[in-house]
Amino acid sequence: MSYWIHKCGNKNNSLWRFFMCDYRADLKNLPTAINEGKNQPNDTVCKNKCAPGSQCFCIEDGSRWILGKDTDEWVEIEMSSSGSSPGTSIDIKPITESQIYSLF
Repeated sequence: MSYWIHKCGNKNNSLWRFFMCDYRADLKNLPTAINEGKNQPNDTVCKNKCAPGSQCFCIEDGSRWILGKDTDEWVEIEMSSSGSSPGTSIDIKPITESQIYSLF
């Protein structure tokens, strides 16, 4: 079991956290807005409650998770292969060399 805070706080909420964890099984040990996380040896801060919208990256499979506000549960973010934001279907075309040169 291992999880840690990669980044904490943002301009909107000091309790927002970006966690990283080794395995999907570690997700159940993360804190939520209501519950503290599981204690880890030599770590006094990772277990502290965090804000909804906090995120976690799982190294095992590259999955990303976000803490829901209504459910207070970690929910996997579906990543799009087109390079667009989750939940959208915008297909972004690569810029051509001639378009790049036209900028100068």
